Amino acid sequence: MILVTGARGHIGNVLVRLLYEKGHRDLKLMVQSGDTSFIEPYAKEIVRCDIRDPKAVEDAVRGCTDVFHLAGYIHMSGSDKQRLNAINVGGVKNIVNACVNCDVKRLVHVSSIHALSPSADLRIDETIDPDLSRCADEYSRTKLKGTLEVMSACEQRGLNAVVVFPTGVIGPHDYRSSMTGTMFKKYIGASGTKFCFKGKFDFVDVRDVADGIYRAWQFGEKGQGYILSGEQCSIENMIRLIGRCTGKELRTFNVPSFLVKACACVMPAYYQLANKTPIITKETVQVMVSGVSISNEKAKTKLGFCPRPLEQTMQDTVEWHCSDVAQ
Repeated sequence: MILVTGARGHIGNVLVRLLYEKGHRDLKLMVQSGDTSFIEPYAKEIVRCDIRDPKAVEDAVRGCTDVFHLAGYIHMSGSDKQRLNAINVGGVKNIVNACVNCDVKRLVHVSSIHALSPSADLRIDETIDPDLSRCADEYSRTKLKGTLEVMSACEQRGLNAVVVFPTGVIGPHDYRSSMTGTMFKKYIGASGTKFCFKGKFDFVDVRDVADGIYRAWQFGEKGQGYILSGEQCSIENMIRLIGRCTGKELRTFNVPSFLVKACACVMPAYYQLANKTPIITKETVQVMVSGVSISNEKAKTKLGFCPRPLEQTMQDTVEWHCSDVAQ
């Protein structure tokens, strides 16, 4: 039996489909709540469980040979520190303890590129810096803490685990409307001139991330991490690519960075009042203007990871968001 936590998420549901297609039919899918209709065809069992509950987590893990841990909480502004730590750190501890106690053969932990800090020459590879003060925000700190829990268990408790670090995940099958999916839908329905700023980020197809996770499970070395990145793209080019995929000409106007940073400082308060997750925060702006380069050479060399061209992902993403299934 294989357990997948966070199975309703963007990466989760695509990974579940991939596992099923590769012949792994004994799938136990862990969710906390919500609609599961889009993953039910692939599940032998669906268990509703709060990742913060250690007993419930151990009950879910018991009897499983392998665990894919994807459940997490993304909140870039860091205003919800208690929940970030409870899920991204406490939840990982619960999974690690359960895997050790239940003699799980292999754990694949899905962390985030935000858990890794750039070197002096602004390059990010799989080097894990345990200095929490170097993390840009609370979300990054919690993802690093969770990763360190897994690595420590590998060294000190005999846990057989690997870690993957995806970058900005985009692509089809985004049933719950992720942060990037929300952005896509905004631009798909747009027309005329759109505001942007001089920033860029690395985006990777969710299907390639799922494939990279699978490869890490099959070929990854115990206690090692692998970056699953795709292609760097500026905000301006992303908007234009989306426009091209929708048959529109979306013009862009670059707002000065200092104005974007000023707006980003107050936007979380607005979103909190509106009960929405902020898309632009001072932390995300800082990441996008930092100019860091991200290397996926290790995943390519050791796992055979091969992400598809970004333009193909954009086209598939737009088509999926415009399809009946996404409505």
